[in-house]
Amino acid sequence: MNKLFGPLLKMAFRALIEPTLRRAKIRAVIWYIELVQGARKSVMVLGALIFCVIIMAGGAVLIPLALCLFMPWQPSTKALVGCTVGAIYLLAPLIVAMVLMSEKRWMHMTRADLLVKDVLNKH
Repeated sequence: MNKLFGPLLKMAFRALIEPTLRRAKIRAVIWYIELVQGARKSVMVLGALIFCVIIMAGGAVLIPLALCLFMPWQPSTKALVGCTVGAIYLLAPLIVAMVLMSEKRWMHMTRADLLVKDVLNKH
């Protein structure tokens, strides 16, 4: 009698329990990804606050720049120095923010990409 019920129980387990476990794993991965997304948004808000502090600190940097502008240089040299410093102030934080806030980087840092691959590869 056990020889009959053993294979039946295995078939029932495969038919009923395994799909339920798979759905639970998928839900867990979805929740984890949403958690990562929430953490990413929180870091973006924190980044915005830090950006404001950096802008205020930029005022302290502008004092040496203003002194540089009053140096006895040609007007074209002063303009070149001013444009270069302004471009650095604009581009450097933008590049850093784009690199740090990319979804791909966050998926990799939190290993959510591995979870997604693991769940999707086990059909």
